[in-house]
Amino acid sequence: MKTDMKRILLAALAAMLLIPGANAQKHLTFNKVEIKGTSDEMVAALAKKGFKYEETNDGVPLVIGKFAGYSDVEVNIIPGADSTVCAIRAEIPPRLSWVKLENDYSGLKAMLTKQYGKPVEEVEEFQDGPFEESSGKLVSLIKGKCTFRTVFTSKEGKITLMLKHQGPICYACILYENAAL
Repeated sequence: MKTDMKRILLAALAAMLLIPGANAQKHLTFNKVEIKGTSDEMVAALAKKGFKYEETNDGVPLVIGKFAGYSDVEVNIIPGADSTVCAIRAEIPPRLSWVKLENDYSGLKAMLTKQYGKPVEEVEEFQDGPFEESSGKLVSLIKGKCTFRTVFTSKEGKITLMLKHQGPICYACILYENAAL
């Protein structure tokens, strides 16, 4: 009798493990789209949300669309070693003033805090200064002497908000990285 019960329980457990989706991995989402599949599948899913495909550089597709109340957000779809999407990098349009850049950062940080809870890491510092004008803060970022980074984690992965620059072009950026599957 006990042997029959063990067989029934083992059969039930095996059936649950074999049912598609019964133990599916959860992924981070970007703009209500789960970050998974191939780059082409991710481009297609974001196209349904209004994003437009621009180009692919070094295997990383770029789409542009609306995100978090911003237009013309550049989104890089980053594939992993096995060609499935492992990360999304969203770059908010550049700003020419520190005040606007800091407002972008603060607004995005509030949005992410609401969604993911208290950050696990916050760094907002200048290696030079103090500054009499906010333009000095922007110059500090351009010189690489400023770090603004906030990190959130969930069981699905890691989300990093940061201020970045490419030469004199400064912008807020969010990197969504799926947990190792």
